Amino acid sequence: MRTVATYLTSRRNLAGSGLALLAAALLMIDPVGPQGILLVMGFYLAGVVAVRGTPKFHRLGFDPMQVQRCLSAEIAAVAGRVPTDIWIRIQRIELTIRAEILPRLDCLPLGAPELYLVERTASDFLPTAVETYLQLPGGYASSAGATAHQVLVDELDLLEAQMRRVAEAVHRADMDRLLAHHRFLEDRFRRLDLSG
Repeated sequence: MRTVATYLTSRRNLAGSGLALLAAALLMIDPVGPQGILLVMGFYLAGVVAVRGTPKFHRLGFDPMQVQRCLSAEIAAVAGRVPTDIWIRIQRIELTIRAEILPRLDCLPLGAPELYLVERTASDFLPTAVETYLQLPGGYASSAGATAHQVLVDELDLLEAQMRRVAEAVHRADMDRLLAHHRFLEDRFRRLDLSG
C-alpha cells in the first residue's frame, strides 16, 4: 500500500498524469473516437518515461555511501604520491570516518554540526588539502619558513582531531541510549516487583 502511495505522488506519475490530461483536453477539442484512449495512454507513458524517478535524499542530508566513495577515491588518488607519514594520517582519518562514525550516524540528531563536518571532510577538506600539497614543488617553503609538508601534516592532524571529536560524540550518544534503556528496564522491573 505504501509503495502505491509513493508512486502516486512521484514525479513520474505526476508528469504522466499531466500529459494524459493534456491528451484528454485535446480529445475534447477534436474527438478521434476510441483511439483517443490509446492517445491518452501514450501521453501518460511518455511522461513517465521522460521523467527520472524521485531523487532519494538521506535523512541526514547526505548519503553516507557517497562519503565512503569520496574517501575511497581520495585513498586511490594519493596512493604512492605522498610521503609515508602523510599516507598514515590520511588512512587514520579514513578509518575513523568509515569504521567509527558512519555506521553510527543515526545516533546524532538531525542538523548536528558533526554531520556537516564528516561530509565536508570527506568531500572537500581532505581532498583539497592533499591536492594543494601535491601541486606544490617538492620541498617548497613559505616566506615564514613552513614547508608544504609541515603545513599538510598540521592540516591532517587538525582534520583527524575533528573526526576523533565526532567519533566521541557518536560514542557518547550511543552510551546515552544504553543508559536510558538501562533506566527504563530498572523502572519496568521495579514496577513489576511492587505489583507482585
